[in-house]
Amino acid sequence: MKRAYLVAFLLVLAIGSYAQHSLIWKVSGNGLTKTSYIMGTLKFIGEKEYYLQPNAITLLKQSDLFAIEDQVDHHAQHEMNTAAHFPKGQSLSKVMTPEDYKKLQDLFEKEFGVNAKTFEKNYAHIKPLPLSIIMTRLSLGEKVRFYDIELLKIAKENNLDAFSLEAIEREAQALTSFSMEDQVKALQHTMNNFEGQKQEFTKVMADYRAGNLEEIFEYTMHPIENNPAFINEFYVKRNLEWLPKLERMVKENNAFICLGISHLEGNHGVLKLLEAKGYTLTPVTTDAK
Repeated sequence: MKRAYLVAFLLVLAIGSYAQHSLIWKVSGNGLTKTSYIMGTLKFIGEKEYYLQPNAITLLKQSDLFAIEDQVDHHAQHEMNTAAHFPKGQSLSKVMTPEDYKKLQDLFEKEFGVNAKTFEKNYAHIKPLPLSIIMTRLSLGEKVRFYDIELLKIAKENNLDAFSLEAIEREAQALTSFSMEDQVKALQHTMNNFEGQKQEFTKVMADYRAGNLEEIFEYTMHPIENNPAFINEFYVKRNLEWLPKLERMVKENNAFICLGISHLEGNHGVLKLLEAKGYTLTPVTTDAK
């Protein structure tokens, strides 16, 4: 039933969405004299599945400004690590039923070879939502690559000015809008449907290479279990906060801007927001065969 509600909600969000098979959009019109691009990214992907279309590198090198959502440095890592963990004295065992907690420990041992003692040391103090994401990452059974880090490295190698759209504390603050009760429900959903979710993420990695934006958008919304309050706080409000910054960037620079796909799609996604301001968003075809 929850899945049915989620799909219904996503259909509402996706009205007028960008169905083209593209990961990159050229931003033009509305008096712009500079050429800028917006690229949708995944947070991470398996090392073997890592894909960056060749024209992305070319367009990035032709730019004079590179931008991502949040800063990528030791401070950002510390802030997000703090936001992902329970305060001292709290843990998963205190927000889950004993039965569900044991089920989670058993799943970690079965899927990842993590025994109860190691689980208590390394995972028991991580909040449910980030733990669900970690489970997906671990299920790949390989190293992962992070698109923000990879693209920032290319930008720095080419001496581009690099900026973030917000301080990392803003994302951490937005995460707090997802109640602990709803986070536990999301983790339970992951536990109860883990085999299916592993298959879904495998498909997501293939969809990314093919530029299937809508399919990826739907998947990224799964963990939040149709939580309108969280969607508003984490996606809609932040997109609106970014809009004036994005406008300044594309007016003053040849910018190459990378955002998570979940921030691009839907009526409140960045693509529609820019279009509503009078800009033209033209998909740049991928190189996937």
